[in-house]
Amino acid sequence: MRIYNIFLMMPLAVVLFLMPDVADAKLKIDGRLDEPDWATARVFQDFIVIDPLTFDTPRLLTEARLLSTPEGLAVAFICHQPSDEIRTRTVTRRDANEFDADSVSFMVDFDGTGVTAYEFSVSVTGSYRDGTITHENRFNYDWDGLWQRAVDESSDHWTVEILLPWSIVAMREDEGETRNIAVFFQREVNASGEKFAFPATSPIQPRFVSDFEKVAVPRYSAREFDVWPYATVMSDFVRDSITAKTGLDIFWKKSGDFQAAATFYPDFGQVESDDLVINFTAIETAFSDKRPFFTENQGIFNSMLPGNLSVFYTRRIGGESDKDRTPSDILGAVKAIGSAGSLNYGLFSALEDGDAGKQFYAGRMVYPGETLSLGVLSTYVERPFVDRTALVNTIDYDVRLGESWRWYGHFIGSTVSEDTGSTHGYGIFSKVEYTPNDRWGWLADLTAFSDDLDFNDMGYMERNSLEKLFVEAQYNQTEFGEDSRTASVAWEAKGIFERNTDGVRLRNNFQLEREQKMRSGSEVSVEIWYNTEGYDDLISRGNGLVHLNDQWDIELSYETPKRGAWRQSISLGVFQEGYEDWGAGFGADVTWYPYDTFNLEVSVNPRWSRDWLIWLQEDRFGSFSHRDIAGNITANWFPAESHEFRMRAQWLTIDADAEQGYCIGPRGRLVESNDVVDDFAMINFGVQFRYRYEIAPLSDFYVVYSRGGLERIEDPSRNTLGLLGDSTSLRDSDQFLIKLRYRF
Repeated sequence: MRIYNIFLMMPLAVVLFLMPDVADAKLKIDGRLDEPDWATARVFQDFIVIDPLTFDTPRLLTEARLLSTPEGLAVAFICHQPSDEIRTRTVTRRDANEFDADSVSFMVDFDGTGVTAYEFSVSVTGSYRDGTITHENRFNYDWDGLWQRAVDESSDHWTVEILLPWSIVAMREDEGETRNIAVFFQREVNASGEKFAFPATSPIQPRFVSDFEKVAVPRYSAREFDVWPYATVMSDFVRDSITAKTGLDIFWKKSGDFQAAATFYPDFGQVESDDLVINFTAIETAFSDKRPFFTENQGIFNSMLPGNLSVFYTRRIGGESDKDRTPSDILGAVKAIGSAGSLNYGLFSALEDGDAGKQFYAGRMVYPGETLSLGVLSTYVERPFVDRTALVNTIDYDVRLGESWRWYGHFIGSTVSEDTGSTHGYGIFSKVEYTPNDRWGWLADLTAFSDDLDFNDMGYMERNSLEKLFVEAQYNQTEFGEDSRTASVAWEAKGIFERNTDGVRLRNNFQLEREQKMRSGSEVSVEIWYNTEGYDDLISRGNGLVHLNDQWDIELSYETPKRGAWRQSISLGVFQEGYEDWGAGFGADVTWYPYDTFNLEVSVNPRWSRDWLIWLQEDRFGSFSHRDIAGNITANWFPAESHEFRMRAQWLTIDADAEQGYCIGPRGRLVESNDVVDDFAMINFGVQFRYRYEIAPLSDFYVVYSRGGLERIEDPSRNTLGLLGDSTSLRDSDQFLIKLRYRF
C-alpha cells in the first residue's frame, strides 16, 4: 500500500523535469541605477513617518522606483543621507529579526487582493531578509525566496536595487496586458529608530496589507525548474556511529499561475535549532518550522485562527512516531500551488517511512476578492500504527466593509475514527475589526470549540471545550511638540472572557499595555495583566476542576537602539503565580558590536517565586519556591562575503524547593495535604557552532557541531550556580555534521 502511494506521487515529480527556456536579464543588479530603463520607472516620493506613528513628513528624502521587466519586478530605493547623519552598517545573518543597520523594505501583494504579501528587506551592508505577511500584519520569516539585490553607497546617499523573478511565487494570471499588484515601501534610519513609508499605513495597524498602494504593471510570466540535491555526513559521538544521507528537492514553475515542488528523503535537522523549553503546563509548546520544503510558498495553507492555532501545522510531519515517540523519517512529500480563473488552490501530500509512518494530505481552495474572500481547507491523516484517521474540513471568510470594517473567521469540523468508534466535533472563530481612523482601532472575536473538536493530527490546537470572547481597543497618541522627548505613545486594552462547554466559568483576563517611543529611538513599555479568580479545567489533566485565586502581573521594560558599539534592553516584573504568593523577574539583553562584521549578544533572565503550583499526579499538586535562570549567548562573525560563523549557547535551570502539598477539595478548592512533596531541579543546555558558506542563492555548505541535553536532579545539596555548571556537561546529543545543498 505504501509503495502504491509513492507511485501516486511520481507523475507530479516526473513532470518537474521539463526544463523551461530562461531569458537573459537586461538589468544588471549592482545597486547603480545607470540603465536607461530606470528612467521610465514609476517613482514614489511621498513617504511619511510611521515610526513613531506621526504620519509627518520625513526629515530625510527617500525615493522608490518600480519597474516591470520580462525578467521580474525590479525595485530601487534612493536613500538620501548626508555625511553628518550616522549611517549604521552592521552585518547580520539572513532573516534576522533586526538588522541593527539602516535598511529598506519592499512588500508586495502579487495578486492585489490583500490576502498574502511578501517582504523583501535589504540593509546598507547587503544583509537581507524575506518572509510572508498573512492576515493583514502577521509576519513570518521562515520562507526563503530566490531573488537578487545589491547596494551602492556614496557620501550623501545610498541606493538599493532589487529584482524579484516572476517565478518567485505562484500568482494569478490577470487577463490583458497588465498585472494588478499592491506595494508598500519602507526605510529605517537605525540610529534614530525612525521609519519612513509609502503609502500611509503601518504594520502595527489592524489593516495593513489591504491598504497597500494598488499598481498596474505590464504583465509577464516566467518558467523555472530547480533541483536541490543534498548530502549530509553526521558523526554521533553518543552512539559512536557515522551516518550518511542523501536526498532531493525539486521545484518547477510551469507558468505564472502554477508551481509544484517535491522532496524525497529530505534532511530537516541539525542546521537550525529550536529555543530550549521546559514545559510544565497542560498545553503543548508550538514551534515554528525552518525546513525549506515546508516553508516554500506555504502561505495558501495558512489559516486565520488566532495565536498559534493552525489547522495545518507542518511540524507534525516528521514529528514523534506513534511507535516509540522518536522523530519520524520522511519518505517524501509533494505540493502544487496555483490559480484557475478566479480561484487559487493548493494540494499537499507527505508520507513518513516505516510501519508506524503517518500519511498526510491537504487541499485548499480560495476565492480572493478585494471585498470578499472565501476559502475551504481539508486535511486528512492516516496513522496506521494506532488505527486512527482524522479528517478536518474548514470554511473561512474575509469580508471588508468599506475602509473601516473587516469581518473574518472560520467554521471547522473534525471527524476522528479509531477502533473504538468515531467522534465528530465543530468549531467557530469569528472576528470583527473597526478602524475608523489612524488613531483608533477596535476589535472583537468569538471562539467556540466543542468537546470533540480535534485538529491536532495535522494542526495545532491548545484545547477544545471552549467558549471565548476577546475584545481589544487600540489608541495611538502622537500629538507631542517638537521639544518633547516623547514621539508617540501606543495604548492597548484587552479583555478575555472564557468558559468551557459545560458552562464552567474559567478565569477572565484583562491587559493594559502602554508603549512610549522616544525621539532618541528608545522605547519604554509598561504591561499589566490581571487574572480574575475562576476555574482551570486543564491543569489537573482530567482529574477535576481547580479553583484559582485572582492574580496580578506587572512588567516594565526599556530598550535602546544601537548606539555606538552597544544595544541593550532591560525589564523588571512582579507577578503572582500558583495559589496565593508573589514572585519577581529580571531580564537583561546586551549586544556588543566591536566591528560591523562581528556581534556578541548576551541575555540573562532570572526569576524567583515563593509559590509555583505544579500538578504531580491524579488530584495531587505541589507548591514550590523556585529560582530559574534562562540565558543565551550568541556570537555572529562574517569574515568575508558569503561566509558566516555562529556560536549559540542556551541554558535553562530550575531549582525548586517543596513548600506544601495540595489535593483537590470541595468545589475545586485546593486543600493542604500531608503528602510528601520532594524538592527537585532541572537543567537544560544546548550549544551549537555553525559555519555556513553561501555558494549561491539557496545553495549552502554547512559544518555544524551541536551538543546538549535535559536532566532532572534530586540532589538536595544542589545550588543554582552549581546547576549552571552541571548543565554544560549534559550530553544527550553530541553530533558533528557536514551538509551540502546545491541548486542546479
